Amino acid sequence: MKKGLCIFLAVLFACISLTGCTIEVVEENQQEEETSSYRIYCLNGDETGLVEEDYTPKEEEAEFMIKDLMQRLGKKASEGEEINLLPKEVTINSYTSKEKVLIIDFNGQYSKMSRAREILVRAGIVKMFVQIPGIQSVRFTVNGQDLTDSKNEKIGEMNADTFVEYSGKDMDSYRYDTFTLYFTDKTGTKLVAEKRNVYYKRNLPKERVVLEQLAKGPMVKGHYPTIPGTAVALDVVISDRICYVDMDQSFLDYALDVSEEIPVYSVVNSILAACEADKVQITVEGSSSGTFGKEMNLYNFYEKNEQLIETEQDQEE
Repeated sequence: MKKGLCIFLAVLFACISLTGCTIEVVEENQQEEETSSYRIYCLNGDETGLVEEDYTPKEEEAEFMIKDLMQRLGKKASEGEEINLLPKEVTINSYTSKEKVLIIDFNGQYSKMSRAREILVRAGIVKMFVQIPGIQSVRFTVNGQDLTDSKNEKIGEMNADTFVEYSGKDMDSYRYDTFTLYFTDKTGTKLVAEKRNVYYKRNLPKERVVLEQLAKGPMVKGHYPTIPGTAVALDVVISDRICYVDMDQSFLDYALDVSEEIPVYSVVNSILAACEADKVQITVEGSSSGTFGKEMNLYNFYEKNEQLIETEQDQEE
C-alpha cells in the first residue's frame, strides 16, 4: 500500500509540475506576442503627417522582413483616406544591407517629390526598417548617388532618432503651406511660377523658407534655377511692409546663364507672393552698396515685377 501510494503521489506531483510549466510557457509566449509588435507607415489624407499601423511579419528574420516591407512601401496600411508612402512613379532600383546599414536606391522620380512629402516619406521608411533585427540605420541613394539636402550636402545614414521631431506629439510645432516660387524659363529672360507644398517648423519665417526653397531649385521640367544652390539668407526681417533680405556673398557670385534681373526678381516676386510685404531690399553680407550684375542696384526697394512673368502667349511663341 505504501509503495503504491508513493508511486501515485510521485505521478501526481509530476503532473502538477508539468501543468505548471505549461502555464508558464503560454504566459511567456503571450508576453512575447504583446511585445513583438512592429509598425508600418503611410501618409495621412492631406500629406502632413504619418499614420502608423501594427505589422506582424510571418517570420522575424531580417532578410524576410526587409523583402516584405519593401513590397509594402507602395501600399496603404489600411482602406481609409491614407496615402501610399511612395508615389506610383517612385520605384526602388535595389537595396542592400551591409554592417547593420540598409542602403535603398530609388529611381530619379524620388527627387521630384515635394520637399514636404519627401521628408515624411523618408521618416516613414527609416522608422519601418530600423525595427528589423540587425538594421541600425538606413541610407538613401537616387540612381546610385547619395541623397542630398537643400544645401547639396549628403544626408547619409539615418535612424529613428533622426526624425524625433516628426512624431505625433510634435506635429503642432510644424506647419504646412503652399508657396508660389518664381524660377526661370530656358531662355533665362522670363520668370515661371511653380507651386510648392512645404512642411516646415512653425517658428521659421515664411520668407526664409521661400529663400531656402529657391536655393534648392525648381522641381518642374522646363524650369531652371535663378539663384545658386549655395546661396544662404543671413538675415530676413519685415518692417513697415518692407522685407529686408541679407544674403551671403555667393548670391553675387552667380554663374547662371540668366538675365541679371532674373535672380533679383525671382527673390522679390517669390517673397512678396508669400509674405505681408510690398517691397524687398536685398543686401549682401550687410552691405547695400554695389550692384547685382551691372545695373541692379542693391540699395533699391524692389516691387513685384509682373512683366517678367511668363504668360500663355510667351509659351506659344
